[in-house]
Amino acid sequence: MIRALFSFLLSVLMALTPEASYAQTLFLPQPGTMVGASSVYMPLIFKDLTVHPDNPLLFDFIVDTGDSGLRPGVDDTSIREQSSTLVKYFLASLTLSEKDQWVNLSPYEKDRILPEDLGKT
Repeated sequence: MIRALFSFLLSVLMALTPEASYAQTLFLPQPGTMVGASSVYMPLIFKDLTVHPDNPLLFDFIVDTGDSGLRPGVDDTSIREQSSTLVKYFLASLTLSEKDQWVNLSPYEKDRILPEDLGKT
């Protein structure tokens, strides 16, 4: 009885589902039509850095929220989380040697795409 009910429900649901499902509705231009540039987006970024002479390992970062929609005083937790991620990227770049800060995009050298140390970041 349960199998029959389950089979019936499954059949009904399959019959009622639309033929095509889309994650989002896209309005694409006709093929051959020129597509203009998208609007500029400025993410949350560091604008300035202060290094203290008495403690060279102490940094102060000045952050610009850009177009992220985050507002100081309202979204302080989100700003701190995103800033923390940027600080980690910055500190990781300081620990890598200059010769390891490159990415090889040649399709003929698939074994040399990314240095191993850079991949660990």
